[in-house]
Amino acid sequence: MALVAGIAFIGGSATLFAQETSKPAKAGEGTMMLQDKNYSLTHAIAYETTINEEEMIAVVLSGQAISSEDLKKSQQAEKDGGFADFKRPFLILDFAKAGQLKFWSAAAGGTSIGRRGAGKATGELKVQDGRVSGKASQPRDTDGMFATAFDVRFDAALLRAGESLPPSKKPGPAANVKPTVTGVFKGNGKDAKLASVSAHWREPFSDKPSMVLVFTEKDHSKDKKPDFNAGFGKFGSALVVSLHEDGDIFGCEVAHSALKHQNFSSIGKIRTNNFEYADGQVKGELTTDGPAEVFGETWEVNVKFVAPLGEIPKEFQPAASKETEEEATDKPAITEPTTELTEKAAPKPAKDQLNVKDLALTKDAADVDYKALVEHVLFKSKANVKSVCAELSANLKTQGWTKDGTDLITAASSILKRKRGDAALTIFVKPENGGSQVQIFTEGLAWDEK
Repeated sequence: MALVAGIAFIGGSATLFAQETSKPAKAGEGTMMLQDKNYSLTHAIAYETTINEEEMIAVVLSGQAISSEDLKKSQQAEKDGGFADFKRPFLILDFAKAGQLKFWSAAAGGTSIGRRGAGKATGELKVQDGRVSGKASQPRDTDGMFATAFDVRFDAALLRAGESLPPSKKPGPAANVKPTVTGVFKGNGKDAKLASVSAHWREPFSDKPSMVLVFTEKDHSKDKKPDFNAGFGKFGSALVVSLHEDGDIFGCEVAHSALKHQNFSSIGKIRTNNFEYADGQVKGELTTDGPAEVFGETWEVNVKFVAPLGEIPKEFQPAASKETEEEATDKPAITEPTTELTEKAAPKPAKDQLNVKDLALTKDAADVDYKALVEHVLFKSKANVKSVCAELSANLKTQGWTKDGTDLITAASSILKRKRGDAALTIFVKPENGGSQVQIFTEGLAWDEK
């Protein structure tokens, strides 16, 4: 996936917080801009590493606290010739022992960029009394495929080779903190006062722990199913957001009294910033970076929140799964997400490869469009979202497809994932003109003309 890794200039002097060697560092300051969206970097660590057989110092600036587990995995990846990876957003600066910036890499949301040379970036690092301090910056650069820029500062304890952070504390019970939400939530320019917020665990999505945040005008604290009832206007205008522990959003339902479409999904229009789940609470920011247009109307959110959230119950813990590792030599420095403007690599042939024209759809599937360039299938149905999901699930099961993770099904939008041998489907279903619109992202199907 591609990263537009720009970091906005931070004006004024940076206030850096001292780090104790027994605690994860909170010793950085910076703001990363990814695809014209700003991400604050408020945590930092530094550790010795080896890149291309050269001993170096890596400085990681992140929007979330960096765990010992994440550091351990990244150190192993670098040892095997791969790339470090932390909870997003993050920026990694690789310095020579003498203090020169040699490489940098970054990621935020669903996009990332691999290690690249310093180029127009400049930086300096000083090691003293077991700590590293310094700065790095790059003016806006539009010579490459993506415009990039950054300006960051850091002051952190240096973890020597073989050293690591202390084990991360296990999440405890919900903190005794008052749920609060402040900011704006607009529909067609009209503000709705969000006054109540709560956080809850939900079933895993994509085999990862998942939570839901519920924001409403009226108090919903005593409701047993606030995420369900909020979407039907029980508590006035509402916003229901499903996301992972790292702040990656995979579901968003908008219900605003000023909108003609009272309940709809707007995945991809909203993101988190400074998101953190720790110490029995979840906090951060939600923003659309200005008005977002959906169905010819506009909605906008920009709020800060905090809500208690204890450790995940057993019934919502994902099943243990094996992590797949990609060979670093096979991984390109930059890859692009599949959209209707990018071309996918041809899938490898399989003995039982299903032709896309034989893929099971709904009986009333209309306006079926097979987009061979990006391997997408689009069609419409007169049934509602939940009915379409039920029929598709049954038809695909008969064809030998099995679930790949937990389905996300709501009246506003749904996401289904299915697998069959080496083939995979990601299905998006959303309401349209009294019926539904379905978009299927396919992998491993045959697209030759029958």
